[in-house]
Amino acid sequence: MPPRAATPNVRGRTFIRVRDGLWRIVDPSGAVIGYLEHHDGVDGDRFSARRVVFATRTRDLGVFCRIEDAVDCFR
Repeated sequence: MPPRAATPNVRGRTFIRVRDGLWRIVDPSGAVIGYLEHHDGVDGDRFSARRVVFATRTRDLGVFCRIEDAVDCFR
């Protein structure tokens, strides 16, 4: 899970904390490209990724066991 710092960075993507368990993903140019949400599951942590399609729409990209895999969706 990303650290609780204000703007952690994983694989060149910046995470801006929206609330506990939800981060806005920003690319190097500063554009919001999606959201990453942490879920506690019976099998461990899960991370769901959503891509911003239009200003008011997102598209689900999947649910992942590792944060790195979820972040890879935003390449």
